Amino acid sequence: MTVASRWPLPDRRTAEQLAHDKEAVRKQVTSLSTPNADDDARVAQEVFVERIQRRQLAAPADHATPFLHFVPRSGTRAVLAAANELIVDAGPDELDGLLPGYTPADRADRSPRRRTRVLRSEGRKNVTELRADAKRLRDEKKIMASVNSIVPLGYVIKGNSYPGSTVAPAPFAAQGAGAPVRVAVIDTGITAEARSDGWDTGVVREGTDPVNVLAPLDRIDWFAGHGTFAAGIVRQIAPDCEVVVYRFTSTDGLGTDEAAADMMIKAAEDANGERLIINASFGAPAVDGVPPLAMQEAVAHIAAEHPQVLIVASAGNDGKDLPLYPAAFPGVKAVGALNSDLTPANFSNHGSWVHCSTVGVGIVSTFVEGKLPPEDHIGDDVTFGQDPWATWSGTSFTAPQISAAVAALCGEDAALTPRAAFDQLVAGRPGVPELGTAVHLLPGTPL
Repeated sequence: MTVASRWPLPDRRTAEQLAHDKEAVRKQVTSLSTPNADDDARVAQEVFVERIQRRQLAAPADHATPFLHFVPRSGTRAVLAAANELIVDAGPDELDGLLPGYTPADRADRSPRRRTRVLRSEGRKNVTELRADAKRLRDEKKIMASVNSIVPLGYVIKGNSYPGSTVAPAPFAAQGAGAPVRVAVIDTGITAEARSDGWDTGVVREGTDPVNVLAPLDRIDWFAGHGTFAAGIVRQIAPDCEVVVYRFTSTDGLGTDEAAADMMIKAAEDANGERLIINASFGAPAVDGVPPLAMQEAVAHIAAEHPQVLIVASAGNDGKDLPLYPAAFPGVKAVGALNSDLTPANFSNHGSWVHCSTVGVGIVSTFVEGKLPPEDHIGDDVTFGQDPWATWSGTSFTAPQISAAVAALCGEDAALTPRAAFDQLVAGRPGVPELGTAVHLLPGTPL
């Protein structure tokens, strides 16, 4: 039996459990599907962005990602940018005197493979001033520059789209792949504590998810557990592949353009020429027509220097034809979301730049211990015990399914490259308008 013949995987939940899960998933989908063009929806979204901003400003320095947010005229999504920072595509000899009032401020673990640099304003600047300074560099110095984009997980931050508690689909079981490959999950990391059910056995931790380090300290932080959930998806579809989970975010699920780029490059170099699939369940839009410059550079570097690497990325949850990066960069495979009946999910981004899609509504995967929601007075409390499983929705959880399927196909054939495996995966499958090829892997939750 080939691995592909096992797809889609069966749904082993009882009717009672499924009815329970549907309630949580309906809340997730309603939250994700609220039209962003609606003024009330936009205001509600900004309320949650402001909640996270307050938490970050009060957080310990090693857990904080201070940011600014704004809504550009070209769209209605709240765009996030690192406070007082620009990304510039300039070499060291060009930085001196490049922009008065700014000093170099690269992150400590900056990849030496990147040319792009971070400049930080010595005084406080609002988003309008940062964008004007970046434009001045582009127009007068002919140097590409933009705000240092904040790269959230799933991009659109919504209030009630957090996970619901459910049960494990089956015990962990290897399938005996003869040529397993590596999947690098660039995300929040996973917790330092090992599970007792075997679903994280052998998973390599490159940075761990601290789960609840921000006030009120008795609840899971925003987007904590995201990396654990993505890794669990990979293990379900490709149980024999090597999984390495890299952390690039704060515990609230916010990273920067440069941090995401650095982790992508590190993952490619750590693979040391071996076959690798990089899963990027995150993204940011272009600002003033400029895509995230550090990630753009990372994708180009990986394509040129690491031909055995395939990058798979989430298309985003705006419900529009609005390219998100890295998914929309050339060579990256963008993945949208479907309902369990393989019809388009209302929240999924779409367009000619989306290569394929899979079920992204009510996916079941591994989660972390603790209590949600992250703050009081948002919704009903949900407590996750030892070795928990959860239901969650979004394109964040479609990309790791495709990453895992590519890895599983590679595991059967030592000569198959990830790009060739992707082509094999989508060949002969039906298409969905503006969502590429439909690939049915996990059952999701029918509503």
